[in-house]
Amino acid sequence: MKALKISSGILFLGLSLFQVSCSSETIKTKTESKGNITTSAEFEIRGIDLNSYEILAEIEYLPVKNSTCEITSFQNLLQKNFEILIQDPYFDIDIAFYLRDLHRKYVTHYIGPNYYGSDGQYNHLEAKRLRELQKFWQLDRQIYLNGQHTATLEDPKQLADMIESFDRSIRNATEARIKALQIIEAYEKSRQIPENTFFALDAFTRSNGLLVISDGILQLLEESGIPGEIAFSGLLAHEWWHQAQFEYNLQWENDYTENPELLRELEADFAAAYFLGHKRGATYNWKRIESFFDMTYNSGDCFTESPGHHGTPAQRLKAAQSGFALAYSEKKKGKPGKPLEIHTAFLQSM
Repeated sequence: MKALKISSGILFLGLSLFQVSCSSETIKTKTESKGNITTSAEFEIRGIDLNSYEILAEIEYLPVKNSTCEITSFQNLLQKNFEILIQDPYFDIDIAFYLRDLHRKYVTHYIGPNYYGSDGQYNHLEAKRLRELQKFWQLDRQIYLNGQHTATLEDPKQLADMIESFDRSIRNATEARIKALQIIEAYEKSRQIPENTFFALDAFTRSNGLLVISDGILQLLEESGIPGEIAFSGLLAHEWWHQAQFEYNLQWENDYTENPELLRELEADFAAAYFLGHKRGATYNWKRIESFFDMTYNSGDCFTESPGHHGTPAQRLKAAQSGFALAYSEKKKGKPGKPLEIHTAFLQSM
């Protein structure tokens, strides 16, 4: 029975164990090559019955759901979309994870023209928010944003570029083009491969200044009731704070002694709400900040024993509310606090 490595953010079939990755390089994952596929690993599933969608055997660790924690509408949508994918008559588990892993690596290393949202609908907002965030936090680093789109996997040239760059079984550009065309032709009649949000479901940052926001996560947040502009701005502000954590890592690392991944994520919610609500930031009114509160609540998960746990819905909501309360209390002050002041205020709020 073959082993399949599944990266952070994947649903445990039948159990709704789906945690969206917001990696700030604090969790180390191992890699393993399976034929043509090389994937990052946090979970190992040894066999899946694709008829009943049940896990058949052991997992490296099994996150335990907190029974007092609510599964949110966003988490339910994540599960529903993955279930739709695996019910597709053309679904193949190997190709699904092969494409997802290729896409994640591609967007991590891509440098070139970009657009944000499936139709570029957030391009102007991206430029506006980037200017505001740069001025607001004044970090000493170059920060750039890549959009992630399922449409990229439908483009023969871009898919061939991915395959040539990251598929170690491919020896040259000609082989990459052939394999890309074979994949596209094989799934031409599928309505889920690669259109399903599973293939573009990333929102993460890297220490080199990269931020990534995908169409898939924006789509599902909108479907859960969050206005698209608020979903995009909230994700961008959240990921931007992870860049502050990278910049001040030497000064702050000892402050994250207990549950460091959880604290970093809650702090990013706190700082995002502070920026969004501050009169020198995005100047959100009460209606808009309430939508951001809904977003942070929906983004919480209930698997408190998982190493990738980012906070329960209640924890994430509280962090965002505390960040906004700080911004509101500074209305007369005007000038925003420096990153160290916000970091200190977050720790005091915990």
